[in-house]
Amino acid sequence: MFDLDKLSIIAIATGSILFFVRRSLRYMRYFQQEEYYPDRFTRWWLEKRASDPRRTALAITAGLATLGVAELNLPLALPISIVAAAILGIIAFREEDPCKVGKLTLKMTQRVTRIYRVALVIYTIAILLVAAGFFHNATPVAVGWFWLVQIIFFQTTFAWLIAGNGILWPGEKRIQDGFMQEAKTILGKVDPYVIGISGSYGKTSTKSILAKILECVEPTFWPPGSINTPMGITREIRERLVPEHHYAVIEMAAYKRGSVTRLCNLTPPKAGIITAVGLMHLDRFGSLENIYLSKTELPQAVPQDGILVCNGDNEGARRVWGEFKKRITLVYGLELDKGHLDCWMTDIQPSESGTHFTIHWEGKEYKGFTKMLGKPMLSNILAAFTMACALGYDPEYILAAIYNLEPEKHRLNLVKQGDGVLLDDSYNSNPTGFKAALEVLEAIPGGRKILVTPGMIELGELQNEENSKIAKEAAGVCDLVAVVGDTNRKALVEGLRQGGIKEEQLLQFENRDSALSYLKENRKQGDVVLIENDLPDLYEAAVRF
Repeated sequence: MFDLDKLSIIAIATGSILFFVRRSLRYMRYFQQEEYYPDRFTRWWLEKRASDPRRTALAITAGLATLGVAELNLPLALPISIVAAAILGIIAFREEDPCKVGKLTLKMTQRVTRIYRVALVIYTIAILLVAAGFFHNATPVAVGWFWLVQIIFFQTTFAWLIAGNGILWPGEKRIQDGFMQEAKTILGKVDPYVIGISGSYGKTSTKSILAKILECVEPTFWPPGSINTPMGITREIRERLVPEHHYAVIEMAAYKRGSVTRLCNLTPPKAGIITAVGLMHLDRFGSLENIYLSKTELPQAVPQDGILVCNGDNEGARRVWGEFKKRITLVYGLELDKGHLDCWMTDIQPSESGTHFTIHWEGKEYKGFTKMLGKPMLSNILAAFTMACALGYDPEYILAAIYNLEPEKHRLNLVKQGDGVLLDDSYNSNPTGFKAALEVLEAIPGGRKILVTPGMIELGELQNEENSKIAKEAAGVCDLVAVVGDTNRKALVEGLRQGGIKEEQLLQFENRDSALSYLKENRKQGDVVLIENDLPDLYEAAVRF
């Protein structure tokens, strides 16, 4: 006859392992969003208190119940363990599938699969080793304490993923280095004219605009969307770069010092654009000076006979222009009062259909139109125009290409909704872009001006201050403001009240969907709604497991 207490320990270990099979995938979704950086993933876990209260409560209940019946000398350890282990399985497998649910779903890449499998193996080994210690001297009391030991395992799911990633890292690095070398070889054979784009914001849009302009005259390669990391760009080069490509437009993201240098080593630039040096990612870099130094890695990589184009409206980008002179070094902007500009824009006239403008270049004026809205997007257009002109293309031809460009999704694009208007600026947000979006909201004719926002993130110690400041400005523009989530709720509400907004004009919602549902049910004729930012899963107020 089997020892009932030993069977209890087997049941507990089995339930714990089966639970990890599912729960670890939920954590893996966040690990993937943090790009497998252990420090960032750990900081997220600590900040969000991403614990397992239900699983912990179950372990405590089962453990204390088992210890209690042990004192009564009742043979109930096995039934308690089987029931509790079954509940673990029910909890786990009735939860949402992270591959299907979430703003950013889990992508089961080869790397994710490897990390997951290794984490599962070492978790299983650890559970079995601990179980073996209790198994050797199995009693109802031992079963109860084994349940309580599970709390440690339940609360450290994230750590097993980090451990799995650490074990695999030497091999992952060899794989990555091999792929990157293959990409460099392909790039060397094709030898396109590489244009690097770096900056705190505006990179993706500028890349897309410039690439589409150049595509009108020569075959042009560019990674789609916001692909801007070494491995993302490596994959695109390996899969899509062909000998016909004359230009390659590469967005270069900086997550720490040296990030852009690594990308420049992968794709050596012959020209570069600096869109801005600002507060984005301040929490990662620690200071504005560190952000600036990271952005200078691109102009340092551009050869002396190359082309460098910088945003003259931005203090940091203007500093780059002054310190890193190339054969052709140009500065563009919308704000003439900040000093010398080689290319600038005036007569900006926004409307629901787009924006009319005049560009000044080499002593001539050029009338143009774009379907895009907002000063940040016009600045990106001006950056692309300046670079294309520096490459020798006819300004009128460039403007014709700009005329035909479609607005980028979620980057202040206007959508007509019956008799109302939706301004979708949900991709990301920063102080400059937020202010510009409010200006567009104010300029669009219609009824109520409504703002839906969770605020801005990645601003380090200035996050509360900047959110409060922009909320104060929003109070002077908006008839109604819906504050979404808890991440910046306090700062936004404080700023809105300081700006004089009335309590009946201030709404607060747990998430964006509930805010939009409310507005849909309570819409009025001519409403103009601005959706400013949409925080990824990482920044949701709470992680509920």
